[in-house]
Amino acid sequence: MGAASPRGVPKSSNPVDAPYTQVLAERSSHVENILTHALIAAIAQDLWRRDPWLDVQVFKAEVDDSGFDLVLGCNGSMRYIQIKQTHLKGKAVKYSLRQDFSQMEGGCAVVLVYDAVILAIDHCLFFGGPPDSTMPDIEDNPVTLSPGRRTADGTRKIRVNYRDVARKHFQGPLTIPQLVNLLFPGLNSQEL
Repeated sequence: MGAASPRGVPKSSNPVDAPYTQVLAERSSHVENILTHALIAAIAQDLWRRDPWLDVQVFKAEVDDSGFDLVLGCNGSMRYIQIKQTHLKGKAVKYSLRQDFSQMEGGCAVVLVYDAVILAIDHCLFFGGPPDSTMPDIEDNPVTLSPGRRTADGTRKIRVNYRDVARKHFQGPLTIPQLVNLLFPGLNSQEL
């Protein structure tokens, strides 16, 4: 049996309780990795149901300099996906997207809205266009302020190459089959 966590397990798994919220924040990269793997599996399962002979490729970005976390290829189309996450009780009203990434053909952002207790995807949100197009223009959106970095006078630093896109501009809530229909239009549609 493994050793107990040095910080202990939060007494509550309610995502609005401070100790659990702190765990979600401190382990956000870990949570995102779990959710990304769940997303890949769910998309692959959906594509298999549609046609087990579909040619599917999955690439995970090792370095996030270009703005995308995941590349999915299917039927000759490539999708460059920036993954965002929020739990069901999360209050995010905007998502920061890299401006040059928004101009990449096949680029899109997918928000994974998840159950924080079991780290399971509940639904998704989508921002993007068809695989052969770029995202809708984001240049006129507000510039993103860095969440933690501040200048000497205490003002938050500006992330010049990022724009905040309001949640209302994302499509959704979407099931995995609905997301696949947006990622790879023209495949046999599945509504489960």
